[in-house]
Amino acid sequence: MSVQSRGEAWFSRLNDWAERTTFPIGYLSILGLLVVWELGALLVTSSYGPPLIPRVEVVAMRLYTMLVVEGAVYSDIFATLFRVFVGFTAAIVVGIPIGLWMGSDDRVEFVLDPLISTLYPIPRIAFYPLLLAILGLGHAPKLVIIFIESLIPILLGSYYGVQSVSKLHIWSGKNFGASRIQIFSDIVLPASLPYIFSGIRMAMPIALIVTVVTELVASSQGIGFVIIRAQGSFEYETVFAGVVLISILGILFDQALARLRERLLFWAGDVSIDM
Repeated sequence: MSVQSRGEAWFSRLNDWAERTTFPIGYLSILGLLVVWELGALLVTSSYGPPLIPRVEVVAMRLYTMLVVEGAVYSDIFATLFRVFVGFTAAIVVGIPIGLWMGSDDRVEFVLDPLISTLYPIPRIAFYPLLLAILGLGHAPKLVIIFIESLIPILLGSYYGVQSVSKLHIWSGKNFGASRIQIFSDIVLPASLPYIFSGIRMAMPIALIVTVVTELVASSQGIGFVIIRAQGSFEYETVFAGVVLISILGILFDQALARLRERLLFWAGDVSIDM
C-alpha cells in the first residue's frame, strides 16, 4: 500500500470515528491551545523579572485566587458587565426598528445606506479619544462607543431579514386582504427573526471587546483596568487570568444567545449575514 493510500485510509477511519463518537471534538482545539501555551511558557523566557508567558497552572491558580480567595475582582466584573449590558441593550432597542424600517421602505434605505456604507469600514473605536474629551472619563464615553460598535451588526441583521422575505409571501398576504400591519407582524417580522438573532449574536462579542478596550485606555474599574494595572506592575499571570476571564464571559454570552435562539426559533434554520 502506498503512502497516499495509507493516508487516505487513516483519514477515512478518523472521519468514521468522528461521525460515531459522542465526544465533543471541538474541545480538542482548546486542548491544543493549552499545549501551545504551555510550550510557549517553557520556551519564552525573560532575562529579568517574572516570565513573560506564565504557565497554564500558574494562571489557573491566579484566576482561582482572584475569584474564590480574594473576591475583589467581582466589582470589576460587574462594572464591565454593566457597560456591556447598557450599550448592547441600547443598540438592540435602536438598531432593530431602524433596520426593519430601512428594509421595508426604499426611501429610508436611500437615505441611510450611504451613511452606513461610509461608517462601516471605519474603526469606530477611533472616535473614543474624542468622546473622552467631550464626555469626560466616566461611563458616558464608554457606553456611547459600545452602542455605536454594536449598532451596525444588529441594524444590518434586521435589514437583511426584511430583504430575505419572499415577495410571493407578501403578495399572497395582500391577496388575502391583509393590511400592512398584518403583513409586517405575521409575515415580515417572523421571517426576519433568524437574521435579527444572527446580528445580535455577532454584536455581542464586539460589545465585550470594545468594553475591555475602553477600560484599557481610561478607567478606574473593570476587567480591562485589572489587566492594564497588572501589566504596569509586571504581574503577567494576572494579565493572562484577565484574558481568560474575558474569554469565559464571551463563551457564556454566546452560548446563552445560542440556547435562546434554539428555544425561540426552533423552526428556523441557520442564516448568515453578508457584512
